[in-house]
Amino acid sequence: MPTPGQYLNIPDAVAELVTGRPGLDQTEQAFPFLTTDPAGFPHVALLSRTEVEVAADRRRLVAALASTRTSQNVLRTGRATLIAVGGTTAHYVKLTLVGHHAAPGLLGCEFAVVDAVADSIGIELSPILFQTSADLARSEHWDRTAALLSTLLTRSS
Repeated sequence: MPTPGQYLNIPDAVAELVTGRPGLDQTEQAFPFLTTDPAGFPHVALLSRTEVEVAADRRRLVAALASTRTSQNVLRTGRATLIAVGGTTAHYVKLTLVGHHAAPGLLGCEFAVVDAVADSIGIELSPILFQTSADLARSEHWDRTAALLSTLLTRSS
């Protein structure tokens, strides 16, 4: 595993998939975000582009976690894996927690990449998809999430 001076950059293909904010009434990819529960089993949360952002220098990925269970797992282990699918490739990005910031109902996490695998056998893959809406944006507090990600990105630059 890399030490802090040896962390990897976020792969370009992953950055392209997770960067930007979704609009309303659009089909978007949901990104599986895996942590480990206290019993050692995988725990999966689904994140959207609303909840993930890549720092401009590609050295950090920040995420806003609303799930208490996911947040507890990340704080306990300091590790997570993000999965993103693009075309014929599934990307598995292993992350280590390098900073965090609590906000009401959210945990803002700053991660560094310790490993990234691009997995492909050349067949088209279908990512997990969902439909955005104004109701979803309100219920998921996209405004607070964006503010938290901005705070994390400002701190890490």
